[in-house]
Amino acid sequence: MIVLVTLYITRHGQTEWNIEKRMQGWSDSPLTKKGRQDAEKLGEKLKKIPFSAAYISPSGRTVQTAEILLKGREVTTILDEDLREINTGEWQGMTLSTIESKFPSQYATYYEQPENFKATSGENFHDVEKRVLAALDRILEAQHDGNVLIVTHSVVKKLLINYFKGNPLNSLWAPPFIHGTSLTVVEINSDGQATLKLVGDTSHFE
Repeated sequence: MIVLVTLYITRHGQTEWNIEKRMQGWSDSPLTKKGRQDAEKLGEKLKKIPFSAAYISPSGRTVQTAEILLKGREVTTILDEDLREINTGEWQGMTLSTIESKFPSQYATYYEQPENFKATSGENFHDVEKRVLAALDRILEAQHDGNVLIVTHSVVKKLLINYFKGNPLNSLWAPPFIHGTSLTVVEINSDGQATLKLVGDTSHFE
């Protein structure tokens, strides 16, 4: 079977709020020194991969990561709103411990039963899955030759992995943990079948 496109999917590098264990969502914080260094290392790993396009979440942390990854390269880049992180509404900017103490049942459902999570404000996982799969359809319909880079966020990346594995939404948080700049590689053939070649790989910075 002919491989039509290979997706190289990564998460932004480590940010200030990642260190502080704050929920980012549609809010933002800058990359740390480690976040920038990890992106440079991934860029080095990918430097011989010719990309026909790069699809990027418009958040500052993903744009900054993509700029490091593609430094010195001529690659068509598309900012896609549907690749944004889950909008966690009033939780954005709060530490995880604060969220857990203020919203104990919702917090538990978020991590233990994502299928049933209902946000007071913001999105649930079904909302995000719908827009992420719409973005994936657009990427595949664009019929890029060869390799496409996707720079996004942990929930989006988890949803894509879950979808490619054919798993239910409640499997969302199954291992591996998606570290900053971890790499997932998916080959999609002419029948539309996906083969995961790498999932959450961090060998470039370990």
